[in-house]
Amino acid sequence: MLPELARGVAALRRRRFLAGWLELAGTHLQVALFGLGAAVLYLRVFERWERAAAAALLAWAGVGLVTAALLARRRMPGRASAAAWLDVHGGALGAVVTEDELGHSAWSARAGEQLAAALAALPRPALARALRPVVLPALFAALACGVPIPAEVLGPPPIVATALLADLEAKLETLEETLALPPEEAEELAARLERIQAEAERGQPASTFEAIDRLGQALEDEAERALEAAQRAGEDLAQAAGDPDLAQAQEALEAALAGMQEAGLAKELPAGALEGLQPGTLSLPPGAQLSSRELAQLSQQLKGALQASLGKLASGKLLDASQLRLLEGALPGLGEGFGELDPGHECDQDCKQPGGT
Repeated sequence: MLPELARGVAALRRRRFLAGWLELAGTHLQVALFGLGAAVLYLRVFERWERAAAAALLAWAGVGLVTAALLARRRMPGRASAAAWLDVHGGALGAVVTEDELGHSAWSARAGEQLAAALAALPRPALARALRPVVLPALFAALACGVPIPAEVLGPPPIVATALLADLEAKLETLEETLALPPEEAEELAARLERIQAEAERGQPASTFEAIDRLGQALEDEAERALEAAQRAGEDLAQAAGDPDLAQAQEALEAALAGMQEAGLAKELPAGALEGLQPGTLSLPPGAQLSSRELAQLSQQLKGALQASLGKLASGKLLDASQLRLLEGALPGLGEGFGELDPGHECDQDCKQPGGT
């Protein structure tokens, strides 16, 4: 290729690269500035970033200029395409194409005229048109950096978090008063409540309300487990109350005691009931055989303890009262017609009542 033609082809490729880069850069910057502006706004509002630190993120918009340059470079015309374009826009006489193919030409003067005419006809880069799509995204990004952010984090009023924390504290207190929780579990629940209160004081509404929901669900799960244990204990008590075999009735009673101990449902048992059990446990002394009267008395006390514990959990909003009504209707052990054992009755050899000999 002759030097004059080579310079013309290079000039065309540069002009086409610049035009393509400006066109693509506007689109790429538009997307980048909108995304970075949204990120800056989020960081300033919710993460409490300083204005300068957040504004520094906008420098990443320059990546859009790089990606636009890479794509524009791929769209540049090749040597042959550029020569053909110069020939067409210079008069379409074929001199430029011939010179490109042969490397020399008898019409070099005419080819030079064509090159000059074609290069003069090249459109100027439309800088204003390329910048037009960037105006709104740039304004949005500038506002995200410059708009004043209130000192208090946007979110529900503090009184809402205060009320929810008070309700959560009351639920935890009810749970600890009603159930004999393991010490490590009680300490963990109390520590979680303290952490939530600290987050609320630091003004972090998103994490505060999420933590309140999680702890509230954990407390309700504990109450649900107690309800399920009470249901199983009620079934055992119903069996103890209706079994004519004294030994089997006592086995059912012991199963109810074990279930109540595991679920921590012994806090409502009267002191008189605990005196007949092994110290520090909810189990009968080894080899003990209760009479029908003792069996009936202890069964009634267990029933009352279950009802009192579940009632407290329901009044503390840890259980739905409708669940208790359904449970009492389904289980004689927790309903009004609890068993047929008479606590004042003493069996004799002619006894026909359940638990008789």
